[in-house]
Amino acid sequence: MRLLLFDPSSGASGDMIMASLLDLGADPDAVRKAVESVGCTLEISRAEKHHISAARVRIHAGGKRYRTLAEARSVLAAAALAPQARDRSMKIMEILAEAEGRVHGVSGEEVRFHEIGALDALADIAGSAAAWESLGADRVVVLPISVGSGTVVAAHGRLPVPAPATLEILKGSALLWRGGPVEGELLTPTGAAILAAFADEAAAEYPLIRAGASGYGAGSKDLAVPNLLRTVIGEPAAPKGPGESHPHPHHDRVVQLETNVDDVTGEVLGGLLEILMEAGALDVTIVPALMKKGRPASLIQVLAKKEEAERLARIVMKETGSLGVRVFPSLHRFVAEREEREVGFEIEGRPFRVRLKVSLIDGEILRIKAEHDDCRRIARESGLPLREVARRAEEAAWEELGRPPAPAHPSRP
Repeated sequence: MRLLLFDPSSGASGDMIMASLLDLGADPDAVRKAVESVGCTLEISRAEKHHISAARVRIHAGGKRYRTLAEARSVLAAAALAPQARDRSMKIMEILAEAEGRVHGVSGEEVRFHEIGALDALADIAGSAAAWESLGADRVVVLPISVGSGTVVAAHGRLPVPAPATLEILKGSALLWRGGPVEGELLTPTGAAILAAFADEAAAEYPLIRAGASGYGAGSKDLAVPNLLRTVIGEPAAPKGPGESHPHPHHDRVVQLETNVDDVTGEVLGGLLEILMEAGALDVTIVPALMKKGRPASLIQVLAKKEEAERLARIVMKETGSLGVRVFPSLHRFVAEREEREVGFEIEGRPFRVRLKVSLIDGEILRIKAEHDDCRRIARESGLPLREVARRAEEAAWEELGRPPAPAHPSRP
């Protein structure tokens, strides 16, 4: 796994993110092509901040602007970007528009952009997405962001740092942030949106990593601290004892949504579970509960990514009529790797194929579970009980993929 890590100890802006990824080894031709395809030109140079050499980029937009999310989408749709990079660029713009909308009390579609409406902001977004794509990182981790302090001059007057749109982006993401270390704006709305869209995880400190390369992107200001964004790419590492390798699960952070309902039928709850899973919930649990005055009720619990929490909470409230959903933020969970496989087996000489979910830790198979829908279909066609079909499918999978080592039993007296 290739891990890309952002260390924004002096903040971040769109041009600093692009420059740091170029210094890290991103494809300059892909980045330049992306920038030029939105109507700008790209200048790449070197700069020195506090005796540290860094990449520096300048975007020349010729005064062109966009005003609405629809206009920005139109420009990005025509940009020279790979599909994943285009999707990430669209997500960044939507994060920006939704944040501006919350500040002004309108929807993201109704927002009229001011400070970030210059075409160079779109170039920062497209160029950073192209750079991210070319590095081929499997996971992105963002360390705590320094946002600066004091005030910043904007189109609406002098505003506190972080600027209102930047603060809305930070609130709507899992990013960790802090004030300082100098006065002024260190984190721009575009920089915040790019990091929010890129981040798979926000970490309080460097994870255990074998670093392969590092890059520095220079900001335009000269500050009392090095005005640099540092990036690192490498492989996550696990602690090992002498002569042994310890399996370790992946880890991520999720939020848990929870509410109690006492006047919702089983049919509605069953439908809610399906709707939530289809909408992107990681897991849904509905358990019987007893509320005040002895009323029977149901406790609904939903695990979700932080960025999906508000949307899924709205679904719960809409489907059940609940007046409120509790949110337990930033739960740290350890999860095994999961793969989907397919295996063939026979029932009375008749061939069948079934999909499987395979759980692993460091390549060692923990569990194999046959896909319920496939097993149900095969059970109907073969006349065997569902549980027997699942058993045979999983047995065939273990034979094909390799059985786990037999557990060691202590000797008995």
